[in-house]
Amino acid sequence: MSSLSPRRILKVMVRPTALQWLRYTYGGKLRPINSGWVLRDVTCRTRWLRQTVRALVQVAPPAAVVSIVLSRMGFGLVVFGGVACGVLLAVLYSLAYIDQSAQRRLVKHGYEPETVKVMLHERYEREHADQIARYMQTYRQATE
Repeated sequence: MSSLSPRRILKVMVRPTALQWLRYTYGGKLRPINSGWVLRDVTCRTRWLRQTVRALVQVAPPAAVVSIVLSRMGFGLVVFGGVACGVLLAVLYSLAYIDQSAQRRLVKHGYEPETVKVMLHERYEREHADQIARYMQTYRQATE
């Protein structure tokens, strides 16, 4: 399996349709033309929000079924509290493993395993270049 270059793919970024996105949310693979979008999806600044939305979409159907079934059995308000806590826990676990999830998604779409780490590091260096330069200047002079 050949790896796709992150730089080359970013130029050809095609968003998936709503049904394709749902399949992607539940762990499915998108078409190769969507690989650039996947890279952006898991490495952009809003990646935490995107992961939260994916987690909520994954948990919503079972939460709705449990809420409906148990509330009809007479459990009432207790069910909604339990379901809300379960949804919160699912979202927290999803966010706790955001980098591993992103890596798995990218490998599935043809990228190298360390692509997430490299892309996030490059973005950090670009956004904080002036701070890094000041730090290096200050502490390089102190050690010489």
